[in-house]
Amino acid sequence: MIRGLRRRHRLIWAVLFPVVALILVVALLSRPEPPLMDEIPAVRPVEAETVSGAEDPQREDEGP
Repeated sequence: MIRGLRRRHRLIWAVLFPVVALILVVALLSRPEPPLMDEIPAVRPVEAETVSGAEDPQREDEGP
């Protein structure tokens, strides 16, 4: 019984290992290249926009 299991195990890996290796190689070769960056982009300060309904004159002109 042990010999049969060992033989089956070897046969399965004889087929499975090349398939897994091929999938790994294809995945590594087809991955996208990382973007080229010389330095970290500067962070732009975000301006707080406080707009109320009274300050927006276009809202009155718009129809339904």
